[in-house]
Amino acid sequence: MLEQYRELVKGTTIDPATLLSTDYFNLFNEVIMLLGMLGDMPDMLDEVTSWKFKTYQQHFAESGLAFGPLAIEAYPHAPPSAREHFERTIERMHDTVEEAKIMLIDARDQGDAGMLVDLAINYSMILQQLVDTGSAIIHGIDGIMDQSSIDDLF
Repeated sequence: MLEQYRELVKGTTIDPATLLSTDYFNLFNEVIMLLGMLGDMPDMLDEVTSWKFKTYQQHFAESGLAFGPLAIEAYPHAPPSAREHFERTIERMHDTVEEAKIMLIDARDQGDAGMLVDLAINYSMILQQLVDTGSAIIHGIDGIMDQSSIDDLF
């Protein structure tokens, strides 16, 4: 079954080794971009706080991408180790965004513009590192990275 999916995903952004797609990170890239804008446009905090998490399946179901249904179908067939590491990374990303929302609202409510900007930059950088980790998981399996290298990312 894995080999069948590896053939089906050719020509998409779904990695044939892991059957996962970095297109999912567009969801998080949106909030990273918003965080980066807070220094110049503090009113963008409303956009950050209204950002909603979507699961991998929800994201691709709503993405409009031609390969979205295939991404959803292939997901359960991803190698368990890659999928587990990916899911843990996504959970950390989700938790980080939710924490950022709380901290940023608190900084705004205290009238501390400097703290708001510093927090936004820090959370943006943390999320970008997690996107990089997730991308390494997606593209780093199947001989490029062994299990201990993947574990070291965490």
